[in-house]
Amino acid sequence: MALPVNWTKVRYVLEGIIIVELLSALTYFYPLLGPWIFILVMAASLYLAIVRLDWAIYVLLIDLIIDSKGYLLSYSWGGFRLSWRIGLWLIIMAVWFIKEFIAIRHHQKPLTLEWRKWKSSGVVIFLLMLAWGIINGLIRGNNLSNLFFDANGWLFVLIIGPLFSIKKWSSADWLAVLTAGTGWLVAKTSLLLYSFTHLSSTWQSMIYRWVRDTQVGEITKMSAQFYRIFFQSHIYLLILVVIASWFLATKLPHDRWEKWFAKDGGYLWIIGLGLVLMPIIVGSSRTFWLALGVLMFVMLIAIARRYHWSIIWRWLMTMILAGLVSLASIFIIVNFPWPRPQLSFRPADIIEERLGDLESEAGASSRWSLLPAMLKSIVQAPLLGYGFGATITYISADPRVLAQNPQGSYTTYAFEWGWLDIIFKFGLILALWYLIWLIRLIGQAWRHGVVGQAWALGLSTLALVHVFSPYLNHPLGIIWLVGTIVWLSSHKHYESLHSC
Repeated sequence: MALPVNWTKVRYVLEGIIIVELLSALTYFYPLLGPWIFILVMAASLYLAIVRLDWAIYVLLIDLIIDSKGYLLSYSWGGFRLSWRIGLWLIIMAVWFIKEFIAIRHHQKPLTLEWRKWKSSGVVIFLLMLAWGIINGLIRGNNLSNLFFDANGWLFVLIIGPLFSIKKWSSADWLAVLTAGTGWLVAKTSLLLYSFTHLSSTWQSMIYRWVRDTQVGEITKMSAQFYRIFFQSHIYLLILVVIASWFLATKLPHDRWEKWFAKDGGYLWIIGLGLVLMPIIVGSSRTFWLALGVLMFVMLIAIARRYHWSIIWRWLMTMILAGLVSLASIFIIVNFPWPRPQLSFRPADIIEERLGDLESEAGASSRWSLLPAMLKSIVQAPLLGYGFGATITYISADPRVLAQNPQGSYTTYAFEWGWLDIIFKFGLILALWYLIWLIRLIGQAWRHGVVGQAWALGLSTLALVHVFSPYLNHPLGIIWLVGTIVWLSSHKHYESLHSC
């Protein structure tokens, strides 16, 4: 099924993204302009939310896609830093609440209908779970600052209210936003890779500080003489690869693959998949690589059960070609002749460094050092958990930790092991409910055709990645969860999930 991409809208969204990026750089390198630009942007967002709430939500979605932690634009006073994402979320929530209050008061919208949506979706129980995390944290005397910032990401789920309030969403608008956002992720990763393989150290230092301080991503020079450029929002590219790989099987012919490749747009599938896969390779996230490998294996089994052998080997060949396109695109960027390239791209060396000696690698060893400490704490309160803001102390090999504490002792409330984090904070009972709820959402979405399968594949990807890297307790993952629920609730045969 061909999706109707409105390229004019895609261009408008891309222009908006570029303006935001330029404003971000301007406020970072000229701090005096920062507060004024931030206030103007917030004022424009408020006006947009009042006039067209759906457009304001599109802007928030764009921020999630291109701006991992939401700090491309921010405003600081005292020790507090307000991100553009939090400001935009607060504006959307406030405008929605006021509009809903007015509509209900004037009997323009029945309250029971809204309550039914929240209840049938399972969100009410989810909110009760969050309330328990806050109450339990307060009872246990967890640090209030830790408790607030720990719960902050989870509360993003309340965006489901404004999403429910929009009577009809434009598929063309959604598709334009997603196309422009993911396209920009590929473009920005490519530009940064070019910058760190060609530009002078002065330029590299400026760009590095901007990317690091706006918390868009991580840029690390590897011993393999290559720069790792990783954005947390690359998760959307991983989801896109998984979805496209599954639907690729429906497009492949039983014979004459060459005709499909040359005349029926097969080359576009290969190029598109290759370009989207490229940032995942450049990001060198072991979690993403592992999740992609597992999902491709499961997908291969599913395709084998559903299709003929002729489709299976053509699918494998197409995926291999897409991988080669991805590697070729990296090679072209790194070896572009002007100015003279400073580094090289050797995939074998990168794989060896990321997957070789994990015990000596700081990130991997720290994660494995955290594991026994988490398991020990969970055993002490397995059923009810410790609540938001609960901390664990362990020995970290992270250079930033060692710089402050040579012994490596590190205390934190934010953990890499996503599902263990949920058990630790909420207890085994609520963690099990959350998992069952997700599985039921995935199952229901899968039975609702092509679009439903896309939502289900995205949620499955997030659930798998969450094992090692937290996404389902963060706005980047929660927005997909919320989107799945809102999309499902628009169907007449939607089953109630509140009984999970």
